[in-house]
Amino acid sequence: MLNLIKMNLYRLFKTRVFYVMLLTTVILTGLLAGMETESASTFGEFYASFASSGYVLIMVGVFAIVFSEEERKSGFLKNLLTTRSGKKNIFFAKIPVVFLYSLFMFLGELVASWFGSLFWAPGIYFGRIGSLISFITFEVMLHTVFGIAMMALYEITRNTIIPTIITIFGSANLHGMLISFLETKLVSRIPALAGFMDKYGLSRNFIVTKTEDLGISGVSVSYVNIIVVIVIGLILYSVMGTFIFTKRDTI
Repeated sequence: MLNLIKMNLYRLFKTRVFYVMLLTTVILTGLLAGMETESASTFGEFYASFASSGYVLIMVGVFAIVFSEEERKSGFLKNLLTTRSGKKNIFFAKIPVVFLYSLFMFLGELVASWFGSLFWAPGIYFGRIGSLISFITFEVMLHTVFGIAMMALYEITRNTIIPTIITIFGSANLHGMLISFLETKLVSRIPALAGFMDKYGLSRNFIVTKTEDLGISGVSVSYVNIIVVIVIGLILYSVMGTFIFTKRDTI
């Protein structure tokens, strides 16, 4: 497993897509930084509002799909063990890569946002460093789980088109809007469920919903609830991806 992780990390830093997508994100963040400065009172709010917009979700999801596709096209898998236990390790070994990529994306956006704020909003108050670190930590974990979900979806479909489309629509939280609409209809029929839906409704506990909530200034979020969503998502999508990967006759 450790050797597989090392090989995947080596492939990460040798993959052009990694640098292209990271550079694109940094440049766009710096150029578009002025869009969020007017509504933010601190740099932390400004950065959080931009970083949680769903753009990074798309970049992480697409990268996870492309990385898995290149793994298969390059013949990398042909040199690895094809036993069931070996296949499990192959999928799990890519999780640290998705995590590291997500971390680089957020740190890249942080640097770009800072330089952008110097131009668009010079003198803006930085804010609490602890809050900023917490935001980045939870967002990176949520984005990692989202990336794992897209990797699992790629293993199910074995093509890049369908997972990429789902990544784009998923990052816009269209599924959350649909579920929220159905929950609203259910509450209108059964008013007694209103309190339960506000706290435990499915639409409030999607990965995308949590990434959005973290970026909204003044909205109270339960970090315990976010941790539960992360853990459940991590287990669910990792097991699903591994199961599909190990059941295929060929890799």
